[in-house]
Amino acid sequence: MTHAARDYARGSLAAMALGAALISTSAVFVKWVGIGPTASAFWRMGLASVLLLAWFVRPKVRAGWKPDARVLGLLAVAALFFAVDLWMWHRSILYVGVGLGTLLGNFQVFALAGYGAFVLGERGGWRLWVGLLLALFGLALLLAPGWEGFDARFRTGIAFGLGTAVAYAGFLIFFRAAQGQRAEVANEALLWWMCVFSAALLLAMTLAGGESLSPRGPRDWSALLAYALIAQVFGWLVIGRVMPKLPAGVLGLCLLLQPLLSYVWDALLFGTRLGPVEMLGLALSLAGIFLGLVRGQRKPAETAMDAAA
Repeated sequence: MTHAARDYARGSLAAMALGAALISTSAVFVKWVGIGPTASAFWRMGLASVLLLAWFVRPKVRAGWKPDARVLGLLAVAALFFAVDLWMWHRSILYVGVGLGTLLGNFQVFALAGYGAFVLGERGGWRLWVGLLLALFGLALLLAPGWEGFDARFRTGIAFGLGTAVAYAGFLIFFRAAQGQRAEVANEALLWWMCVFSAALLLAMTLAGGESLSPRGPRDWSALLAYALIAQVFGWLVIGRVMPKLPAGVLGLCLLLQPLLSYVWDALLFGTRLGPVEMLGLALSLAGIFLGLVRGQRKPAETAMDAAA
């Protein structure tokens, strides 16, 4: 490999790590805002749809901004899954914490593999099954030390976190289908449509749930704007641009930064601490998720799309 090629590879690796680190901050902003969990999800998608308009100044994006009816339909279904995903994930974050809520969402790699196995007839290979067992055993170790003392709210948060994994897998299935049929439509345009559809659904869900839509002053506005810009816009666009340039194994390791860093933010900002057994559980869960991400030597693009919400 030439010096220029090595520098290019290092640059791609650094960009991928940056994208995963950006997305890892998502749950922090959810904890910081003072409005309800559905309302904060609406603002994430609503503000992101406005911010993404900046990409329409590019001729390629502007020329291919409107997909055909079939692709729009797939994006609408993907947006429905993503809205449900955020509805559950935000509650999981508030109920069980930043780190555990993010880790549970990353279990979507196994929900997606289950769809591939039972619907598409795909073989997961040994990595999938070993990864699933490791992840479940690690989760059990994370929860076992305090399970008897957890209240109903915490246990509901666990259920919401696992539900997030299933909903995010549904989003990936339909969003990838839309990408496969997008023709000349730019990926940025697909992301914009998905944000618009999701924001509309989350607006209806917020109003139906009786939550207030109004952020409580500059602190809330700053957190919501950062949430939309850092997690939804920059994080997704950086990962989407770099993911075809790196092998699946490297991408899988980079993407593990998201749940790992979420525990770092949880400890630094919210005082969450893990004991030795819980640390072992976290390590085993991350190892299992890594094996799930790289199951069957899948394409790098598919691996990178498996980043959690």
